[in-house]
Amino acid sequence: MNEEEIELGRNYRCHPIGFEESVEGEVISKMTNCAVVRINQCEEVDQEQRDDKSNMVVVKYSNFIPS
Repeated sequence: MNEEEIELGRNYRCHPIGFEESVEGEVISKMTNCAVVRINQCEEVDQEQRDDKSNMVVVKYSNFIPS
């Protein structure tokens, strides 16, 4: 996906930097090449990573999964 397709406040499935699996979360802010996402749901394998990042991650627009 690209920046124009991503809307603030909407939930998306995406693959954050440093995570093994994809997560579901809400777009909090948008930057030039990536967005800040508040994680709502993730796989067990990434739970510790989620906790370390306080549920907030950076995701490249190319790592958003179209629904």
